[in-house]
Order: sequence, then structure tokens, then C-alpha cells
Amino acid sequence: MNINELTKPIKVCDLLLNENKGDRALWNISWDYFLHDSYLTQKNGRCYFIVVNDEIYKIGYSDCDGGIKSTIGAYRSSGNSGRPSDRTHGIHVLIAEQLLLGNKVEIYFHYNPLITSSLTLMDGSVVQIENSISGKVLEEKNMEIYKNKHNNYPIWNFQEAGKPWPVYIQESRNNLLRGKPLKIIEIKERLI
Repeated sequence: MNINELTKPIKVCDLLLNENKGDRALWNISWDYFLHDSYLTQKNGRCYFIVVNDEIYKIGYSDCDGGIKSTIGAYRSSGNSGRPSDRTHGIHVLIAEQLLLGNKVEIYFHYNPLITSSLTLMDGSVVQIENSISGKVLEEKNMEIYKNKHNNYPIWNFQEAGKPWPVYIQESRNNLLRGKPLKIIEIKERLI
């Protein structure tokens, strides 16, 4: 599905290869300069789209503090260091592969608005809170639309499709857990 088929997706950033050989992150983030930082860090539940050459490769969600900036930053900073999940490491590697192939990789998102709710507490008092519905709801509904249109999930939504991560990514993550981060040269050699 092409990103242009979505209604008003908000472009967040472009991803670029990281040329700093001393950095474990394989790619960098170029934030869209039209978006004010307060917009990127709002706490609203969000659904994001990782897009390669205008095609949606992954649909995901996040409710974490720090907004979409934190969501994408975690893929970059944790994807090739520490003890990332299969998904975080896998997406980090897949993005680097696409960039090495010369493809354009961008991230877009939609977010839930803030709503005001009344909560009755255990002592009977009532408080007003402003909160957002989880981004999971947006992800699930967007995933339904994608699956109904394509009879499948986006190519990088392995978990939702019930597919295992490619063996080379599983091996790469295991190496990372043993203290050996993946290097760009290793991805280049595999792509040749």
C-alpha cells in the first residue's frame, strides 16, 4: 500500500545511513523541520508507518512518553546495542539494508487526540483527566484496512503475520547479545 493512499499521514522523518563507524547505530534520523519538537514529543497514542520508496513496510504503535520522537529514537539507539527485542533489532537491520540498497526510508504517523474523562476514585471523589486512547487501537484498525486490501500484513509485520524473523536477523541478534554488534560491512557483504 502506498503512503499516498492514506488520509493525511504526518511525515516525521527521513532515515539515512550512519557514516560514523564508531557508532553502533546503523542509521540516523533527519527529523522533518516543519514539525515543532513539542509536536514530536506529545504523549498521544500513535500509529506509525515505516515506508520504503513510498510503500508501507511496517505498521506499528506506541504509547511511550516522549512521543513519536522517542518511539523512532528507540529503534535507532537500541536496535544494535544492549538487549533489544527481536522486533527492535530486526527493524533496525531491515532499515539499514534498504538504505544500503539506495532506497528512501521515511516514517509517518497518525495520532489519537486527547480526550477529557471523569474518574471516580476510591474515596468517591471525582477528578478530570486529559488522556489519549492507546495507539494500539489505531494500529489494529489500520492493520485491518491493510489486510483487507492486500490479504496480508505489511512485509515487516512478522509477528502479526505469525512468521519468524529471518534466520540471519535472529543470528545477528544473538551475536549482539554476546557483545558483537552488527557492522554495515557485514550487511553489505550479505546483500552482494
